[in-house]
This record gives sequence, structure tokens and C-alpha cells, in this order.
Amino acid sequence: MYLSRRTFLSTATAAAATPILRSSAHPQTTIRVSYASAPAKGLYQELARGFMEARPDIKVVLDSPAIDYDNLVQQTLRQNITRQLPDVSHQGLNQIRPLADRGIAVPLDSFIASDPDWEAIGVPETMTSLASYGGKTYALPFAISVPVLFYNADLVKKAGGDPDRLPSDWDGLIALGRKIAALGEGISGLYVEYTNNGWSFQTLVGSFGGRMMSEDDKKIAFDGPAGLQALQLLQRLGTEGQPAFNTDQARQAFRTGTLGILLTASSLLTGFQQSSAGNFVLKVGSLPVASPTAKLPAGGNGIVMLTDDPERQKAAWEYIKFAVGPAGQNVMVEATGYVPVNLAALNDPAGLGKFFDKHPEHRIATQRIAMMTGWFSFPGENNSKIIKTIEDHCYLVVSGKQNPAAALASLKTDVDALLPH
Repeated sequence: MYLSRRTFLSTATAAAATPILRSSAHPQTTIRVSYASAPAKGLYQELARGFMEARPDIKVVLDSPAIDYDNLVQQTLRQNITRQLPDVSHQGLNQIRPLADRGIAVPLDSFIASDPDWEAIGVPETMTSLASYGGKTYALPFAISVPVLFYNADLVKKAGGDPDRLPSDWDGLIALGRKIAALGEGISGLYVEYTNNGWSFQTLVGSFGGRMMSEDDKKIAFDGPAGLQALQLLQRLGTEGQPAFNTDQARQAFRTGTLGILLTASSLLTGFQQSSAGNFVLKVGSLPVASPTAKLPAGGNGIVMLTDDPERQKAAWEYIKFAVGPAGQNVMVEATGYVPVNLAALNDPAGLGKFFDKHPEHRIATQRIAMMTGWFSFPGENNSKIIKTIEDHCYLVVSGKQNPAAALASLKTDVDALLPH
């Protein structure tokens, strides 16, 4: 989504007045920035444009977008071998640890500590901790994605539901999904994503009060009651009629108005608003949470510095500050459904506060900020393989090919074999 010229100019004006932009970089410094994925191209073009408007002494060159976060981190690892790394990268929050463990990501603590304007930016420690490993900060979160439910309110109403009183628990959701599916004519009811870079499984485990590993990352923890409940829910969804879609097919079905309810990432909100406009009424609801100790993984991406060149590091730091500051966060929120990481921007009545008042559906995801925790990244060399293993087991459960208890035991064994010992 491209911003209107008026919004862009007001954002650029705000950026020019922001204290974080006072530090200087070498004139005509050029930095490369990588990101994922293609649908986000407009966002990063606007972000780069706003930054260069505020800092004409720094030029931003965007790499071609990677397919997704997993492909982006694999691309980055290859670029490290060939010495073709970009200077900055927007990496998935669960893919930053491999870059930190290999010494590719540059710790940002010294930049934060030595910057006199950092505290004024408005990014709380709870957000910076989402990409911290071994006591060091390896990225600053840029955009947080929260699990939400998207509803086609027209189908909800047609099936006898009340779009203004949506279900708050899984029993109600599944029952409503069945009613919508019963409408026939190629209509599907409820789809819960279970293959999304491991984020969906972690979300369900967290909603039942569990976690992926012990606090010291030495022992698997998802094999307890919360993990079993997550897989039992997936099994129930399969037997109750969840359509045999993959993630892309489910999202496309929702866009075209043939899927009634979709559990996915809040970052898709703006795109769904565009596709639903004039076709059906879109509603947003919160994920059911079954535990008072629930913690939900923060999806989305964090900004990693990769260059070891001192001059480009200075320019890269200015870009990072802009992106997580009020101006960059305004660009990000208005272009997506991501949750801002900047609380000062979130509470600004003249900035995002005003935007949320006009677009209340964007505020739903912010209600879960207090529950956010890091998108878990497994230690060792096999994070991507473990994610694929988790998704394969989830598929076996949803498709009825494996029962939850057996799947959980098998998953524990397979993941344990991929962890360092």
C-alpha cells in the first residue's frame, strides 16, 4: 500500500523534526537493505523514501525481496560466505538468532548506549528484548505481528451469527465455522493457520500457557499439557471441517469472500481491507486465550545491522532509528496491520492515536501487547529444519494421519535430534 502524498509529506516533516536524526553520517553514504516479502515492497519503498527525505546525505538501496523470512535468512547466510552482505536487513524475529550465533549480526548495545537521543525515541525495553541473546541486543523490532481472527461479517450474519457479538472461545468459533460452511455454494467456515514458519504452533502452545523450551534453552518444553492441547485443537479442527487448504490458499479464499473466519497474522489487515472493500464487511477479533499465564509470540521482523564498515554502520544506525521512531512507525502502521513497537508513537494523539481512532480495527491487535513474548528461535544450526519438522507434524494431526499424543511424542524425538547436545 502506498501512502497518500499528504500523509507522506506530513511524515517526512515529522521525521525532519525528530531528535534522533541529529547525528551525522558521512555525506553520500549508501546502504543496502534486504527484506521479505514481495507484498511488502511498497512499505519498504515508502520507508526508504521517508528516510532519504529526512537524511539526504544517506542513500538507501533496496535488495529484491526474498520469498519469506526463512528464505531471507538462508539468503543472508549465503551472502556472508560470498562477502555480499547487505548493510541492514529486516529479518523475521525467529531468524535472528542464527545470525547472532554465527557472529554475522552486529550487536547494537554500544549504539544504543552512546546515542543521547535513544531514550526519546520511545521503544521500551520489553520490545528490544525480543531480539536479545546472551545478554546482547542483535536487532530492534520494527513491526510486530499479533495473532488475530478475521471475519467475513456478511457470511457470519448469513449463517445466523451476530457480527457484533463474535465468539470468545474455541467452542463458539468452531460452531460458527460449521454454520458458515453449511451455507454451501463453495463457502468454507473456519481456517486456523498451522504452517507459518512455526509461529502458529508456538501461538497455540503459548495460548494454553506453554513454551517451546526451558528458560535456559536446554530442554524441550512444548511436550507438556499445553503442547498436547494445541495438537488436540488442531485435530478437532480437522474433524470439524477445516478445509484442506495450505496457508496461501486460505488467505486467497478469505480475500475472495469464500472463507468465513481466518486465524492468521494481524499484518495482513490492510491487504484484507483492500480486498474486502465493496465486497464484504471485514471484522477483526482476538485469539481465544485459555490460560492466565498465556504468552503469544511476536511475529514480524526486527532490523539487523550486518555491515562492519564504520561509516556505513553510522548510516545504518540512522536508518534503524528512523524505522523504529515515530515517523517510521507511522509509515509502517498505515501501510500494514502490524503493531507498532514505539509506544510514544502509539500513544501520540496527533499521530498513531488519531489513526487508531479513525481505524479501530487496527487497534484490536494492540490489545495483546502485554502478552507478547519473543518468537522463539531454536539454538544450534537447525532452526529452519526444526520449524519444518513442527509444521510437518501439525499437518499429520490436522489431516487425521496421526493422533495428538503420538504426534507430540514423535515431534519431541525429532526436534531433540536436531538440537545441539
